[in-house]
Amino acid sequence: MLPGKKVGLAALGIAVLFGVGGASHTAAAADAYRVIYIAPQLNNAADIVIARNWQEVAQSLGMEAVIKNAEIDPKREADEWATAIALGYDAIVGGPTDSVAATVSVKKANEAGIPVFMLGRTSEGGKVELIARADNISLGTIAAEELVKRIAALRGEAAGKVLELHGPMDQVNARQRSEAIQAVLANYPKIELIRKLQHWTPEEYFDITKSVASSTDLVGITMGSDVLPGVDAALDSIGKLKKVGDPEHIVVTGIDADPRVLDLMGQDLWDASALQDMVGYGAILAHYMKDYLDGSYKITAAGPIDNPGKPYHGVEARWSEATQGWEIQTPSRVVDKSNHTDPTLWGNAIKKYQ
Repeated sequence: MLPGKKVGLAALGIAVLFGVGGASHTAAAADAYRVIYIAPQLNNAADIVIARNWQEVAQSLGMEAVIKNAEIDPKREADEWATAIALGYDAIVGGPTDSVAATVSVKKANEAGIPVFMLGRTSEGGKVELIARADNISLGTIAAEELVKRIAALRGEAAGKVLELHGPMDQVNARQRSEAIQAVLANYPKIELIRKLQHWTPEEYFDITKSVASSTDLVGITMGSDVLPGVDAALDSIGKLKKVGDPEHIVVTGIDADPRVLDLMGQDLWDASALQDMVGYGAILAHYMKDYLDGSYKITAAGPIDNPGKPYHGVEARWSEATQGWEIQTPSRVVDKSNHTDPTLWGNAIKKYQ
C-alpha cells in the first residue's frame, strides 16, 4: 500500500487485542489506519512494555492498533504474518523470533504492497521501512565495559573466568550484542571467556549458570538480556550469591535493566545493566508509521537526531542496506544502584501497566 492511501475496514469489526489476559476494544473511525504488531512474545516485562506503549501511542494518533503474540514460535509467527497479509492491514510491525525465517514473511508483505516496520528486532532481509531499536553494539559494549571495570575494582585486576550467556546467533540483536561483548573482553588477555548458548528461557539461565558456577571459579557473568530470571537464583542455590563489595562476589552485568534486576541492584546483588529504551520504541515507530501512511515521512538523511524529549527522539538515523530502509537507534546508558530508582527507566515505568 502506498503512503497516504487509506483503507476503511473498521466495519470488519477487528478488535484491538492484547495477548495477555483477554482483549480490549477501541472505537475507530471508518478511515482509521489498521496496523498490527506481531510481538515475539508477551511473557516478560520488556516485551509487554514495548507492545503496550506502541499500542497506546498508535491509538492516540487515531490508528486501530492490534497486538498478536508469536510465543517465540517461528511457525506461529509466520502464520500471524500470513493472516495479517490476508486481512489487508495498512501496515505490519514485526519483532522476529528468528531474523532469517522472518525474511520470508516480510517479502510476502512486500509483494502484497503492505509496508513493514520493526520494533526492537528486525529481519535479515526484505524491505523494512523503519526499524526502531537500540544500538545493540553499544549495549554489548556497555555491559562488557562495566563488567571489566567492576572485576578490576573488586579483584585488583581484570582477570579470571567470565561466563557469557548469549542468545541464538541467527538473531540479529543477540549476535551483535555478543560480538560487542567479545570485542571488549578480547582486550583483556587475563580474562577467560566461557560462552554458553541459551534460547531465552529461565530454565536455561538457571541450569547453565548453576552448572558453570559450580565447577568453575567465576569472577563475572554477563548476558545478552537480563529480562529472564535464573542467574541470581542459580548462584544463590550454590551459595555464591554474594553482595557487591564482598571479596567473593561474582560481578554480574546484563542488558535491558529489567524491573526485577533494578530491585536486585537496590539489594546490592546485581552490579549493572545497559539500558534498552523499551518506552521510546513505541513512540518513535508509531509516529513515523502514521507519517508514512499519511505521505509525510520525515527521515531524509542519516546522522544524529537532535530533538531530545520529542516523539521522534533517538540517537541516530541510519540507512540499513540489508532491509533497504531507515533505522533509528535509541539511547542507552549504564544503570546501577546509583540510579536504579529513576522513574524514566522502563523497568520503573512498567508499573503503569500492572
